[in-house]
Amino acid sequence: MSSIDDDKRTLRGWWFSVIFMGLVVGLIVFLAYVDIVKENRDILIGIIGMLTGSISSMLAVASGRDPAEVEQLKDDLATKEADRQALIARLRDAHINSQLKSDMLMELQTAMINQLAELRVANRREADVNLNQHVAEWLPDTEQESTEQKSSDT
Repeated sequence: MSSIDDDKRTLRGWWFSVIFMGLVVGLIVFLAYVDIVKENRDILIGIIGMLTGSISSMLAVASGRDPAEVEQLKDDLATKEADRQALIARLRDAHINSQLKSDMLMELQTAMINQLAELRVANRREADVNLNQHVAEWLPDTEQESTEQKSSDT
């Protein structure tokens, strides 16, 4: 229902603009042929100036662009631009934080690598291991098994 009312209002505004422009053009043509009395000249020039100053808004309405709608669109655009700037600032801050975390992680890794390089661990062999005596009891004797295998192979 409101769209029909908006359409009617837009159509009325368009017709008013066309009629108003016709009256202004008629007034200008009329004044071109009629001499202006010097006593009323300043008043008529003021009126004509006001009428011709409103021609641009009437042309905008007649062409389908409502000045109030244009102002609303400008306000919306300004709001969206402010939102865009806020998002850009947040993105920049997030990128800075990400870079700081990456740099801190790199420094931590470098420090750990340097400390691990200084730490020397002695290499151990099997012969260096001392087993608990209870564990040693249950281990098979490797020397006896190796001699038994050689004798069975021959």
